[in-house]
Amino acid sequence: MRALRFIGKTLAGLLATLLVLVGGFTGYHHIMLRHEANELEPAGQMTTVDEHRMSVSAHGPKNDEPAIVFISGAGTASPIYSFKPLTDRLEDEFRTVVVERFGYGYSDDIDTDRHVAAMLEDTREALRQAGEIPPYVLAPHSMGGLEALYWAQTYPDEVAGVVGLDMAVPHSYDLLDLEGEKATMDLGRKLKFLGLSRLMGGDDLAAGLGSDQIAQQSMLTHRNFLADSQYGEGLALLDNAATVQAGDVPDDPMLMFVSDGDEIGDFWVPASTEFAGQAGAELVQLDVGHYVFQHEPDLIAQQTAAFIETRL
Repeated sequence: MRALRFIGKTLAGLLATLLVLVGGFTGYHHIMLRHEANELEPAGQMTTVDEHRMSVSAHGPKNDEPAIVFISGAGTASPIYSFKPLTDRLEDEFRTVVVERFGYGYSDDIDTDRHVAAMLEDTREALRQAGEIPPYVLAPHSMGGLEALYWAQTYPDEVAGVVGLDMAVPHSYDLLDLEGEKATMDLGRKLKFLGLSRLMGGDDLAAGLGSDQIAQQSMLTHRNFLADSQYGEGLALLDNAATVQAGDVPDDPMLMFVSDGDEIGDFWVPASTEFAGQAGAELVQLDVGHYVFQHEPDLIAQQTAAFIETRL
């Protein structure tokens, strides 16, 4: 009995210590969030969409070539910094514009409808306020492919072409277990509240960034991890894929850079290849990870420039 009591007291002590440690780390996390909010310095123009701030970063000349609008994938904490290796290589010749959706980068977080139609209208309004004029070349990454394709379906006059950066297509999500995805997101949001997400690392996409920009990206990662808007996008993902699937395949000129699929699943490359055939897209298979523009920015910049100059 003494042994059992000793074990019980030891376990109770360990549990109490763990609770104190987690509680202390949670307090530290929320204090740091307030501190970091004062340290954020928007890297672009802050527009106002539905009374909330939305970040747009534009560089390069306004000329006869259409601006290239970059649309991030799901969960990218700071799209402006994530796309920088590619935008840096294009902005001398082309107008490059990164729109950060609500819950991403320096934009506000909102808890509202994240249907693809609503997200597209946010993007179009932010671009209008930033003084950008269509038509655009859309350059979506991952889930951003759904918004780009829906844009081409809904407002074809505003889209001159599409450069897919390992972009999703509707069939990319045929095997998605939404309940499992929701459970994972719910757990992630609990870990974020406790501050434990700080131990999980961030985007780690530091190519082309200075120390101040890396610090900004780190703070944005802590703030934006599974924000309300990102959570809403996850829950709406199958509906958004079905919405795009119900529309016609756009007939705009299209160039698709596709990763090796290893970071996502065996279904990724076949879905992209099938869609490229349907859309008459030029497909460039790359032996790199999902953030293709981080791995091969020179090649992608060169082929994107050639695509715009010869196909549009």
